[in-house]
Amino acid sequence: MVNYNNTKTGQLTRKASTPAIHELVLRHLAYVEGLENIPRTGPVILVANHASYMDHFVTKTLSESVRAGRVSFPTKSEAFESFLSRVWHESMDCYPVNRNAPGKEVFQRAHEALLRDDALVLYPEGTRNTGKGLLPFKTGAFRIALENKVPVVPIGLTGLAEVLPKGARLPRRHLLSVAIGKPLERASSGDTRSIARSMRDDAYDAIGTLKDRARHATPSDCGHALETIVELAQQIVSENLTPEGTLSAEIIHRVELLLKIADKTSQRRLDLRVQQARLDGFRAMNAPTATGAFIRTALVHRKASKLSDLHSSNDFAAYLAGRSALMLPQWFGGGAERARIHFQRATEREGNVASQAYVGLAESLAISGNTPAALQAYQHAASSIAETDPRGSARKRKIKNAIAALTSTHEGEL
Repeated sequence: MVNYNNTKTGQLTRKASTPAIHELVLRHLAYVEGLENIPRTGPVILVANHASYMDHFVTKTLSESVRAGRVSFPTKSEAFESFLSRVWHESMDCYPVNRNAPGKEVFQRAHEALLRDDALVLYPEGTRNTGKGLLPFKTGAFRIALENKVPVVPIGLTGLAEVLPKGARLPRRHLLSVAIGKPLERASSGDTRSIARSMRDDAYDAIGTLKDRARHATPSDCGHALETIVELAQQIVSENLTPEGTLSAEIIHRVELLLKIADKTSQRRLDLRVQQARLDGFRAMNAPTATGAFIRTALVHRKASKLSDLHSSNDFAAYLAGRSALMLPQWFGGGAERARIHFQRATEREGNVASQAYVGLAESLAISGNTPAALQAYQHAASSIAETDPRGSARKRKIKNAIAALTSTHEGEL
C-alpha cells in the first residue's frame, strides 16, 4: 500500500495544511512558556497530556517555531480507514497505532522518525482525557527514549478540550495555554524498565505541575514568557547567520512564526482586559442615573462573559460575569440562575477570588430559594479567605452577618 508521506500528493498536502494549522493555533493561543526548553537540533520526544485532537496542532506549531525537521505523531489506526483521512494523516507525518494491541512496529516507526531527527510527540496517558487530573501514564514513550538515547521534554496543555471538544468538527471560541518544561533527567543506574518507570513518574509530576502553571499564569509569568520568546528569536537568528550576514528562507519562516506567537500572546493579556472590565463595573455602580447604570452593567456583563468563555481558567472574569448578572433582569441575560452558573465556574477555577465567588454563589442560591445550599456556599466562602487578605476580617464579619440574616429569615425551613 502506498504511503503518501513522501509522494507529491503528501508534499502538496503538507504545504497547504501547515500554514492553516499554524494560523488556527495562533488564533487560540493565550499563553506559552518554555519554548527555549525544546532542543533546536537533533531528535527529541515531546510528551504531553492529551485532551483533544487540537493537541497535535499545538505541539506541531510550537516545535516548528524553534527547530527544523518534521513532527511525527503515532495516531489511532481508525484515522487511516477512509482514503482521504489516510492521505491527510500520512502526509502530516502521522503513522497508525493499534491502541488495543500495540506491537513492535510502534517502536520501529518511532525509531525511524527519530533517525530523521524528527520531534516525536507522544501522549503517555494513551487516550484523550478531559478531566482535571491526569490518567495513569504508560512507560512506552520513555522506553522509546531510552532505546534511542534521545531527550524527553514534558509539556502541559490546558484549555484545548474547550477549543476543540471530542467529536467537534469546528473549533470553539476559547483560548488555550501551554507550559513546556526542561528535558527530564535520567537515573544513572538500573535496568531499562526501572529507569523508564522512574522517568514516567517524573513526567507525570512535571506535566501535572506544568498544566497547572499554564492554567494559572500570572501577569508576571506572561511578561517573563514574552521576554523569553523575543530573546529566543534573537538567539535563533544569531545561531543561523551566514558569514555574509544573511538568513535562509527556512530560518526566516521559523523566526517569523516564533514572533507571531509572541505577538498573539502579548495581545491577550487577560489580566489587563479583566481589570478594565472591573473598572467598567465600578463606573456602572457610580452612574448618576438608573438607565446609565443598567446600560453600563449590561456592557460589563457582555464583556466579562466573553472573557470567561475565552479563557476557561480565569476566575475573576467568571466572578465579574456573575456579579453583573445579579444586577440585570432575566429577560436581559441576567438573573439569579445565570449568575449562579458564572459564580459556580469561578469557584471551580480555584483562583484568587474563591471567597468572593462563593459569596456570590450563596447570594444567587438564596434568591432562587435554595437556602441550605446558600448557607453551605457561605461556609465555603469563610473558609476560602486567605490569611494574607487585608480585608479578611471584614469579609468574615460580612459573611457571618449574611448567614445570621438568612438563618433568621428561613428558620422554619431549615
